[in-house]
This record gives sequence, structure tokens and C-alpha cells, in this order.
Amino acid sequence: MRAICSSQRAFSLIELVIVVIIIGIIAAIAVPRMSSAADNASLKSVVGSQSALQKAVDLYTVEHEGVLPHIGAADAKTFYFRLLRTSDLDGSINESTGIYGPYINGIPVNSINGKNTIRRGGAVAGAGTHGWRYDTTSGQIEPDHPSGETGFKGTVDSVEKMTDELIKSVGG
Repeated sequence: MRAICSSQRAFSLIELVIVVIIIGIIAAIAVPRMSSAADNASLKSVVGSQSALQKAVDLYTVEHEGVLPHIGAADAKTFYFRLLRTSDLDGSINESTGIYGPYINGIPVNSINGKNTIRRGGAVAGAGTHGWRYDTTSGQIEPDHPSGETGFKGTVDSVEKMTDELIKSVGG
């Protein structure tokens, strides 16, 4: 009786090594690009949230005859409520008859450090203790995370540059 020999075709060791090398090259190119895209998404989210908060502060200031929302606010709660609820011209929170506000639905989360609190005054932005820093002198809102924090590869200058690009893209 004759033994039946079936010849099965398979990949050679060289072919497998070449495929593994190609997959490695693709991974070496794709992973940094995807990581960079995620970082840029976080940065764009921060810029958008910063813009929304700044618009709320600016609108409050305009409607209250140039008075910034922190002036006369005894504590952080009053400062928040002036942005989140309705108020009278003098800044008193008055949900029943207040005609000004609300200016924003909620304090947005800083997508870099995951915090949605606002630090009023103090050291320059970057302490990482809150989501945002409110400059009581100028009325400017800044992200309050260190530039080296995970997901953020830039500096305050890169945030400002991206903010300018965002404003140009929407025709502002």
C-alpha cells in the first residue's frame, strides 16, 4: 500500500519575519500619530471650554456696567452663581426677578486635569489645583494645569496660538 502524501503550502520563516517587520514599521508610524491626535483633541477641548468661560465673564461684565463678576463676591459660591444663575444689575443673585444671566450652564471640565473649579487670583496659571484660573485684575480665564501634565504638550503660548486659529476659523 502506498502512503498518501499531501503537500500543504505554508509560509516560510522568511515570509513571516518580513510580515512581522512590516507590522512593526506600521505600528511605529501610527502609534505616535494617534497619540498626537489625542493630545490635540484635549488641547482643542480646553481651548473651547476656556472660550465659553471667557465669553460668560465678558457678557456678565458688559451687562453689569463694566463690573467683573468677582467684585463684591464674598466667596467662590457667589462668584459661581453670578455666572450660573440670574442676577440683578448690582450682582445680587435673584432667580425670581433677576434679568441678567445665566451666562453658562455649568463650569466646564478642564479636559487635561479633569477639574471644573475656578481659582480666583493667586499665582499664575499652572498650579494644577483647579480646572481654571480667573485673573481678578484683567478678568481673563486661563487653564490651570501644568504644561507638562499628561496630554498637554504645549505651553500657554500654544494655547493662545490655537485660540487665535480657532477664532479665525469661525470668522471671529
